[in-house]
Amino acid sequence: MTNYHSSVSRRDFMKAMGLVGAGMGAATAVTPAFRDLDELTASTDLSVYKKWWIKENDFGQLTTEVDWKVFNSFDTAKHPMPVMFGPTANGAMSAKNLANRKKRQTDGMLNKWPGSTLRDLALDGATGGNYPSIPWNGPNVSTPEGRGVPRWEGTPEDNTIMCKAASHFYGAPRCGAIEVDDKVKKFFNTSVVWEDTDTAYTTSDGKQHVPNKCKWILTWLTKQNHAMNKYTLRNNPDDPWYNTVFRQGKAGENQAYSHAPQIQYQVMGFLKGLGYQAIKATASGNTQFGVWSGLCESGRTTYALSPDYGLMVRYIDFCITDLPLAPTKPINAGLSVFCKNCMTCAKVCPSNTISLEKEPSWDTKDPGNNPGLKTWYLNWTTCAEYGGPFDCVNCQTVCPFSHDNDKSAIHNIIRGTVGTTHLFDGFFANMEKFWGYNTQLSDQVHTDWWYRDLETWEHDTLLGFGTKGW
Repeated sequence: MTNYHSSVSRRDFMKAMGLVGAGMGAATAVTPAFRDLDELTASTDLSVYKKWWIKENDFGQLTTEVDWKVFNSFDTAKHPMPVMFGPTANGAMSAKNLANRKKRQTDGMLNKWPGSTLRDLALDGATGGNYPSIPWNGPNVSTPEGRGVPRWEGTPEDNTIMCKAASHFYGAPRCGAIEVDDKVKKFFNTSVVWEDTDTAYTTSDGKQHVPNKCKWILTWLTKQNHAMNKYTLRNNPDDPWYNTVFRQGKAGENQAYSHAPQIQYQVMGFLKGLGYQAIKATASGNTQFGVWSGLCESGRTTYALSPDYGLMVRYIDFCITDLPLAPTKPINAGLSVFCKNCMTCAKVCPSNTISLEKEPSWDTKDPGNNPGLKTWYLNWTTCAEYGGPFDCVNCQTVCPFSHDNDKSAIHNIIRGTVGTTHLFDGFFANMEKFWGYNTQLSDQVHTDWWYRDLETWEHDTLLGFGTKGW
C-alpha cells in the first residue's frame, strides 16, 4: 500500500530539532527509579493503566474542575439537545442534510469514487442494527437462585479484578469501578431516583428507581478502530464533498456501535449470573463515568480522551450494581493540559463547534450544555446542523493521541513526555501536520483496502482469536 509520509525518520527529525535529548531529559527527570524489571512491570492490579507516566489522582480529584454547587443531574427539559429526527429536525436527519447526503452518496456510487462506491456504502450499511435488546435492568440469564446455589462472594478488590478479566474477554480493553456517593448520583439524568428498595423498577411517569444498596458502578471502554477511521477523512479542498466523510471509513465507527451493546449485554449478564443486580440507568453523557473511574480524561472535545487510544473511544459504558467493588482512581496523563496548546480538533472543525480558546471556561455555549464544569463546552447546535456526527468525525480522527501507539517508539516517547512536562506540547501537535498523518487518503489507498493482504492486515477484529499488539 502506498506510503505518503516523509522518508526522513522521526528519530532523525527529532535529533535535528534537538528534542530527543531534551524531551527524554525532561521526562526522565521525573521518571521513577526501578531496581529491576520485575519492579518496573509490577503495579497494583487495580490500576487501569500501568504506564509510569500516567499518574493516579486521589478519588474525586479530576483534571477537569467541577463546581458541585452548580453541576447537577442532567435535565433534558432545561437543556434540550438539537432535534435529530422528525419534521422539526435541525440535526443530521434534517431535510437539508438528508438531501445533501443522498446526493453525495448517489454521486459517489454512480461515479465510482473510491471510498464512496456502492461496495463502500454496503460495507458501512451492514454494520448497523446488530444490537441486542437489553432491558435497563439487564438481560435474562441463569442466576444462582435458579441454579440452586449461593451467589458469588468475594472481596471488593478481587471482584474488581474479576470484572476486568470478564469484560476484557467480552471485548473491552479497559475497565474501572466507582463507589456511588451524592456527587456520583449527579452523573445521571433527573429521571433517575435513588431509594430504599430491594430491586430496580420503573413507574408510569418515566422515573427509574434504583436501590440505594447498589453502591457501585462498573465502567468499561469500547474501542474504535483507528486504522479504519482514517478512511473517513475528506479534508482535501479539491474533493467535491470536502469535510464530510467517506462511508468506507465510517464503517469502523458503526462497527464499534455494534460492539458496544454486545459488550454491555455480556457484562450485565455476567453480573446477574453472579447473583447481583446490573442496572443501566439513564445518563445523557458517558464521559463522566470514565473520568471518575480513571479510564480517560476530558479534553477539548469534552468527550473521552484516553492516554492510550486518544479519541478512538466509541463509548464509556457503565452499569450500577450491588456487587461490592474496589474503586479505581482518576488519572492524570497530562492530556487536558496538552489540549490547551494542541487545538488540532478545533482547527479542523468545519462548523466551528469546538472552542479555539486556549483556556477552558465555566461559560456554556449551547442549551444542551450542563453547567458546572470548567471545560471547552461544545456548541451542539452548530455540530448537528452541519450533520455531525453522521457526516463529520474530523475532530475524533485527527487527535494526536488516537494513533496506534505500537507503530513507532516516538508515539510512546510523546505520551511519556506529555505526562511529565508540557514544554513541547505545541511542537508535538504540529508534528501531526508535518508528518501528514491527518490528510485525505488517495483513491488508490481507498481501493487497495479491498485487496489488502488478509494474512498480515492487523486492524480487523477477528472473532475467536486472541489479539496482538495493543
